[in-house]
Amino acid sequence: MVDATSDLVYRTNHDWSEVDIVGGSLLFGRHGSLTPDWLDVLIHPDDRDLVAEAITRARATQTPFSAEHRIRSEDGSWAWVSSRAVPIRPIGGDVTEWFGAATDITARRLHEEHQRLLLNELNHRVKNTLAIVQSLALQTLRGAEDTGAACDRFEARLHALALAHDVLTRQQWEHAPLGDIVRTAIAPSLVADPERFDIEGPEMQLDPQRALALSMALHELFTNAMKYGALSTRPGRVRIHWRAEAVQGRRSLVLSWEEMDGPQVHAPEHRGFGSRLIERGLRHDLGGDVALDFNTAGVTCRITAPMPDPGVAA
Repeated sequence: MVDATSDLVYRTNHDWSEVDIVGGSLLFGRHGSLTPDWLDVLIHPDDRDLVAEAITRARATQTPFSAEHRIRSEDGSWAWVSSRAVPIRPIGGDVTEWFGAATDITARRLHEEHQRLLLNELNHRVKNTLAIVQSLALQTLRGAEDTGAACDRFEARLHALALAHDVLTRQQWEHAPLGDIVRTAIAPSLVADPERFDIEGPEMQLDPQRALALSMALHELFTNAMKYGALSTRPGRVRIHWRAEAVQGRRSLVLSWEEMDGPQVHAPEHRGFGSRLIERGLRHDLGGDVALDFNTAGVTCRITAPMPDPGVAA
């Protein structure tokens, strides 16, 4: 039975000062006795106190030893095991030895850790999303004279946020292709009148925070263009170009939105939520610079954002 199992099978003397490995070559790699410093040799430093306390408790109560801890494998790496040893003693006598087995649970522990990370990430994303929705609601409805129009704007912004989430979900929330973010933000007009857009740029990936921020900003630019700008009349067009270049020694995204051939533009007397979201929100979330200009010939917006180096997490 010992030879057939992949568990690490061991026996110890009554006080655990000597440990014999009697089986389990798949995990430990060899059989034989371990010296009294086996705890320091075999057990992970962070788990030694836990194992020592479990041994002390088992010896004091003469009940089975049980613990989950890391153990050094033959190649020097650490494996998680679930270890259990039972006391052996003659009838009416004291414990003479302990016999136990340690089952490799590394895959299970890694899975549990992955689940914890996912739950923490989900909790973080939900809180961020709720904060975004709260900000959208407050800023959209605050001081609105026409409640119906304000609700429509709020619904449109929520829809834009949902579409950005869809793009990220397709990529397991690891990144989002910049081209997809741009095309999703202008999808209502892009599908009907693709010739009104000049879209060009290399393939680039955005982390979730930058993708959501840029998506909301592009939605505001698009909505403004549909209502008052180049997309409100023909033959108005929008040019959206982006590139990667070195800005102050850092690899950066430079994206430009340029409206042309539309009605004459008049700069607003007061900056609304959309303008503040583009200028302040993007500047904060992207850690870069945003230049929004209401030129007479058409609205322009230039976005510069430092990007993480390829292969480096944001």
